[in-house]
Amino acid sequence: MSTTASTVRVERGNVAALRGPTLAWALRRTLLALVILVVAIGGFACLLYASIDPDEESTPAAKSVPHVVPSNSTGHAPDYSVTPRRV
Repeated sequence: MSTTASTVRVERGNVAALRGPTLAWALRRTLLALVILVVAIGGFACLLYASIDPDEESTPAAKSVPHVVPSNSTGHAPDYSVTPRRV
C-alpha cells in the first residue's frame, strides 16, 4: 500500500503533499503479518504431524545385521584360501 496524497494550496497552484503512514495502517499491516505467520506455522505443523507414521511406534525395532568379516584396506575381503609361503 502506498501512502495517501492530499492536495495543499500554495501560492502558485496545487501541490501534492504526502502523508506518512497512520497508526491504523500500521495495525492493519501487523495484523496481516500475524495472520500469515499463524497460517504458515499451522500448515507446517499439520504437514509435520501427517508425516509421522503411527504404526512405527507399535512395531519392534529392526534386528541388526550379523557382523560381517571386516575388509582390508583395499576394499576386498581377506583371502584366507592362499597358504603363506615359507622362506
